[in-house]
Amino acid sequence: MKYEIDLPADLQQCLSARASETGQDVVHLIQLAVTRFVAEEVGTDGDDAQWTQAKDDRRCELIDREIAGTISVPELTELAGLQKLAERHFDEIASPPMEEALKLHKRLLSQPDA
Repeated sequence: MKYEIDLPADLQQCLSARASETGQDVVHLIQLAVTRFVAEEVGTDGDDAQWTQAKDDRRCELIDREIAGTISVPELTELAGLQKLAERHFDEIASPPMEEALKLHKRLLSQPDA
């Protein structure tokens, strides 16, 4: 799918500068930005949201590709979705302990103002 878009001059300059810094072309940077936006806004839900060892293995493989600079735009989209799933999974299995934070909060509230 192809689209033609007009970008504001300041955004064009920013993209050109970033492309020069990274050695990537502007089109690739736009693809990355759209990929990240879609991953954030659309997310991953449904039956496929269950975290598995296979998904973790794939996420690690994609992270290695990203570090090596060999990851494709579709793989970046996949990685973003897997990252969201991983974060949700890790939050569920290791939610932060609130008991000590609540005790500290109560203690701080009971102290007179200094």
